[in-house]
This record gives sequence, structure tokens and C-alpha cells, in this order.
Amino acid sequence: MTDSMLPALEQYVAIDCEMVQVKSASGLAKVGMVDHQGAVLLESFVYVNPRNVKDWRSDTSGIMPGDLDGAPTFEEIQPKIKAILNGKIIVGHAVFNDLNAIQHRHPYEDVRDTSLFYPLRAVLNVTREGEYPSLKRLCKEVLHKEIQYGQHCPVEDARATMALFMTVRDDYETSLARGQDVVAGVPRAYEKWYW
Repeated sequence: MTDSMLPALEQYVAIDCEMVQVKSASGLAKVGMVDHQGAVLLESFVYVNPRNVKDWRSDTSGIMPGDLDGAPTFEEIQPKIKAILNGKIIVGHAVFNDLNAIQHRHPYEDVRDTSLFYPLRAVLNVTREGEYPSLKRLCKEVLHKEIQYGQHCPVEDARATMALFMTVRDDYETSLARGQDVVAGVPRAYEKWYW
């Protein structure tokens, strides 16, 4: 596939979300979105009522109770997220989790998931459905870059995912254009976020 046949680079937006444990589910606590060059399109904490938080997941998320004070609510931030994603190709790693966190349905053909792309899965010998390669390990193997020292940062993870995707973009897009089966299945519980 020639460069002129590939989607324009400006069409790609990478997203990553960090969650806290609320009751029996996860609540969106921080979101990061970047363009194809890694420029930040959105970075924001998202207010979650501290009384509803069962686990801040601070060891991995880096989110502390006071971080969410004064942050926009989910109802305030969701329209901003959707406005950025509208008409774009979403790039993510296990992006079905992010779509669930932001409660956003997106056309399946406009999603590129680095955790589901068979050639990237093969790098870490992930062959079974329902298993997903670690973003941290993929970045080390493919990009020769260390990420996620301790806590996760959604902007860092979105940038890493976009960089990872760009290494396989031609192959990913060409395979999709040819109708080849190159992605593992989306978990059934998350299929509702694709149309």
C-alpha cells in the first residue's frame, strides 16, 4: 500500500486512561490523548467522589485522593473526549478498556489496538485469545524504550502506544485493507463499544 493510500497521519489519536476502584467497578480518574507526533491533545484528571473509591490504585496509577479535587466530572470531560475522537482513528493498547472507561462507542474499522495486532502479539509470544501483551514489555522489545517506571502516566502510555503503532502502521493498514485477519478478538464484554 502506498503512503497516499494510507489514512492521513492526522487521523490518528492515541488514548490511555487510568482508573480507580469504585464499588464493584472501575472509575475513570485520568485520561491522556495524543496525536500522531505525541503532542498532547488532552490530559485531565476526572473527579470521582472520594467516598465511593475503594482503592486508589496509587502504586500503579499514581493517583492520590487530593489529585481529583477540582477536576472536571465525567459528565464534563466526556464531551471533550468524544469531540477529539469524532471522525478519528483511535489507537490504543487494550483500547477496549479505555472505550469502556470513557463510555464511547466507535466504528470498529476506526480502531487500531496494539494489544490485538497479531505481529505485535507474536513479539512476546502471546498466542491465546484473552491474553494481551504488556505495553511495557512491547515497548522494551520493539522500541528499545523503558516506560512505566512505577506509576503509569496516561500521556506517556498513549505516546508509547502511538510510537509502537507507527512501527507497524504500514503492515496494519495494508492487512486491514486486504481484509486479512490480523487482530485477535475483542473480549465479548467489551463488544458493545464497537459498531
